[in-house]
Amino acid sequence: MADIDINWCKWSEIINERFEPLVENTDRYIIAYGGRGSSKSDWAAKKLIYRCLSEKYFRYVLVRNTYATIKDSSYQTIKDIIHDLGLESLFRFKIQPLEIECMNGNKFLARGCDDATKLKSIKDPTGVWWEEDVPDESDFITITTSVRTSKADYLQEIFTINPEVEGNYQENWFWKRFFKGHIEKSFSDVTVIQVEELKIELTYTVHHSWHKDNRWLPNAFVAQLMQLKIENPYYYTIYCNGEWGNKQTGGLFYKHFDRAKSVDPTIVYNPDQAIHLSFDFNVNPYMSATIWQIDGKTAKCIDEIASVNPDNTTVGVCREFERRYFNHKGGLFIYGDPSGRQQDTRTDKGYNDYTIIFNELEKYHPIERVANKHPPVVTRGNFINTVFLKGFNDLNILFSDKCKYMLNDMLFGKEASDGTKLKEKTKVDGVTFEKYFHHADTMDYFLCEAFINEFEEYQHGSTPVIRSYGANPTNKRKTY
Repeated sequence: MADIDINWCKWSEIINERFEPLVENTDRYIIAYGGRGSSKSDWAAKKLIYRCLSEKYFRYVLVRNTYATIKDSSYQTIKDIIHDLGLESLFRFKIQPLEIECMNGNKFLARGCDDATKLKSIKDPTGVWWEEDVPDESDFITITTSVRTSKADYLQEIFTINPEVEGNYQENWFWKRFFKGHIEKSFSDVTVIQVEELKIELTYTVHHSWHKDNRWLPNAFVAQLMQLKIENPYYYTIYCNGEWGNKQTGGLFYKHFDRAKSVDPTIVYNPDQAIHLSFDFNVNPYMSATIWQIDGKTAKCIDEIASVNPDNTTVGVCREFERRYFNHKGGLFIYGDPSGRQQDTRTDKGYNDYTIIFNELEKYHPIERVANKHPPVVTRGNFINTVFLKGFNDLNILFSDKCKYMLNDMLFGKEASDGTKLKEKTKVDGVTFEKYFHHADTMDYFLCEAFINEFEEYQHGSTPVIRSYGANPTNKRKTY
């Protein structure tokens, strides 16, 4: 390899002060995350260009979830900065395959997680730049265990990511591996990677930044970020403040749910009000129940239960409810999936899910509010979406921000082509189950029964059904 004499600028002149400590950092992983416009990608590209020019052996892999997106992201960023620094004569840029080669023999290569196994064809890679996307865990393991060589000064993988993922971020593997247990935004720690028969401890640094760390950021871009505070406060916390959150996607069943309007972090349990407890009886990945209270025409989801194995049973959910609301005396209504009335192999003869519920929760003197049949999926979806969009007869729906599974259903549960819920399936540890709607189904059962007058009127108009919501509920339904 040819040696190159370079007259490199002072780091303080070409990167922001916030990133200077990372220039000499040799940890195996650097996770640079935060708000948009913080210059984290600019820093990463400049560090890697310097390493490519100055180290005897450097073979770095540019990775994104989709190979086709690399050309216009990390590849283009490196190319632009090389030109900005006047170093273009030292590099050659290839499109087929996508590579950047330095005259000293060092190079950047591109790979996508849509075919992560191709990384194994790269001989002796020294590191990976993961740009923007949080990868799947299987792709991460495939790639990170392939970064093994004794030729490099040190091995390092850099993540420059936007901190949002599909689903509850606290359940995401990446957050659990690198962030769980830390309340500070920037820190250093150790993680363990399994490499064949060995467990290897690897150091990592988590580094947070936001737009105020970038002294070159245009005022117009800052103004766009500030506008989010008014237009979408939730995305303001992600795009501006760089806090972890969940992606919002299109094609949803609850298409008019608006997190900014419908999530209220101040919602708390009121012991003087009746509780409305609604069940769904799927057992995987958990058995679900949601806990509601009603103020006038406002339904408030104050809590949720997701009982996992071995407590993913009707008894398990009831006992978790009792543990949380042991002293509740304000009245209890029971809602849920009508199919829970059927006897099956999970219960003894003469018992079903609702006989179990009323036996377990007998001390609360529960009152049944279970429909005779499932409310039509499309109709109840349209009804609830109308409430989310503009209300219906003054009905309003609010959620506590601690109801993570319910919010995941709202944000990620998709609509099928026939207008029903798309029952996407996933498989974990050999068990196949539906990804979303377990908690949302409990909401549907509750709303269509607790507000039966509004639901009936939405459908076709009907004679009002007299309902009580207070501390001493009474109706003529069976109480088991």
